[in-house]
Amino acid sequence: MTEDDVRVHHRGARGVDGILRLIELAGNDGAIETMLAAMCAQIAMIAGVDIASVYVREDDQLVMRGNHGFPAAAIGATALAVGEGITGLVAECMRPVSAERAAAETAYKHIPGLGEEQFPAFVGVPLIAAGSAVGVLVLQRKAPRFADAEVTLATALGAPVMLAIERRRANAVRAARLTGRPRVAGTVLGRAGVVPTSTALAAPAELDRATTRLRDDLGRAVRRLADAADPRVGGALDRFALALVDQRLREKLVAAAGQEGGLRAVVKDYARAPYRLGTATADDQDRVDEIEELCVLIGVAADARSTARTGAVWIADRAGAFVAIAAVARGAAALVTTDAVTETAIAVAQAAALPMVSSVSGLFGWVRPGDLLAVDGSDGVVLVHPAPSDIEKLRRARRDDA
Repeated sequence: MTEDDVRVHHRGARGVDGILRLIELAGNDGAIETMLAAMCAQIAMIAGVDIASVYVREDDQLVMRGNHGFPAAAIGATALAVGEGITGLVAECMRPVSAERAAAETAYKHIPGLGEEQFPAFVGVPLIAAGSAVGVLVLQRKAPRFADAEVTLATALGAPVMLAIERRRANAVRAARLTGRPRVAGTVLGRAGVVPTSTALAAPAELDRATTRLRDDLGRAVRRLADAADPRVGGALDRFALALVDQRLREKLVAAAGQEGGLRAVVKDYARAPYRLGTATADDQDRVDEIEELCVLIGVAADARSTARTGAVWIADRAGAFVAIAAVARGAAALVTTDAVTETAIAVAQAAALPMVSSVSGLFGWVRPGDLLAVDGSDGVVLVHPAPSDIEKLRRARRDDA
């Protein structure tokens, strides 16, 4: 194979760019009508048609939930029974149906005020999931009749639309309202990012890269928390800095590199040291807890697949000062835990205005990495896959607060 055999399809190819954009839109949140309308606009552009409509099956009705080309008032107000009209026929027989002059067909049903008679060339393709039609994609234009290749294209364009509809339905099944203890006020919307436990992580082979990233995190946290009046915040930042240069901890991490459960073994060994030396004090457990958090953060920093990233709602079993510092440094949207949080962690979150909710029962039973969460730190409420109306209320509240 030569260099000339490999071709990178850069931006600018209308069809390729449009399909990639269509796939991206399928993962969008917010009102389903807004998402499907945007997808219809892309489909109309890709297929070169005047009209693109998406009908979603709701019980035995097909309701237009997305459209490009018809008046906006048609969305939500246009409905057909399964089997009614040519669109209903598509859902009933679960096969593509096309017509050169739709109004001349026996199955045609006129919908007053829509104006579709101006676009007689029609093709409808079923959106099929689990053996049944969840909706219909309809394309219309003035002329000519849709060719077989265009029907094939319409069928392919329906796939991401079907996935978008099914994703919404699956998320609705897992929607939940969880409550916990409000810690720091604020309302946010974001994807769930999991802070794992030390048991779930191995000590990283590239320790230097992970610790360098944590030093960078510490620098950002220091800048963000520079105006914090609570002395506990400054103390936590100092302990974070000292822990990063703890040579004994580093040696144990190097020795455990790559071993399954290595991070947990490091923490246990670190915890036993004061007792072996006969120097244990009441503060040692707090120190061990922070070292465990640091080990977890080192593991997270080394994991390219980590979901605990910028803009995510960080969820954890518990959170101390070090996890709160990392969340602030990396621009987490909020911090939510199933267990208690330390007073110093609360002080760090308050100083950075990072919404925080603790003691959320059932958090890991309901939430998976990447799930959409709405967090209300004032009331201690976490909504899993919030309804579009809840998302809109949240956005209005944030606009009012701005």
